[in-house]
Amino acid sequence: MGSQVVQELEEAFLPRLDAAKEMLEREFPSFHFNVWSSSTGGLTSYQGHDVGLECLFPGTPDELADNVAIIIGVKHLTTAPLLCDASVGWGHGSAPGIHIDLLPNPVAFSTAELNAVSARFGLLISVFRSALIAGPGKSDA
Repeated sequence: MGSQVVQELEEAFLPRLDAAKEMLEREFPSFHFNVWSSSTGGLTSYQGHDVGLECLFPGTPDELADNVAIIIGVKHLTTAPLLCDASVGWGHGSAPGIHIDLLPNPVAFSTAELNAVSARFGLLISVFRSALIAGPGKSDA
């Protein structure tokens, strides 16, 4: 069951994340972007998997967040899979208050729920782009 969920997650989002990366690299050539697909929870019985797009801000002082990412994730792959993350968030440190979480609570993984997140993918990209423009060190907290 888990491998099928991961495959669906990757097929739904990795091509779109790669396309966004290419577009954003042209718009923000001084930033470093990375698309990933990675397992989570390796030391627990609750296996998960995330896909995402991250931007690293080179030369950022230690007190500021040096990265922002789109993360789409699932958890409980070996039991009852849950779509648990569809967000834009910052790494550790001071950061602008630009973020979004499309899933405030996990939902049962299904094609319908995956499609619902997919339909709002443009919003994730829009918020991510706004975060890139704001950059670290412009905290409104």
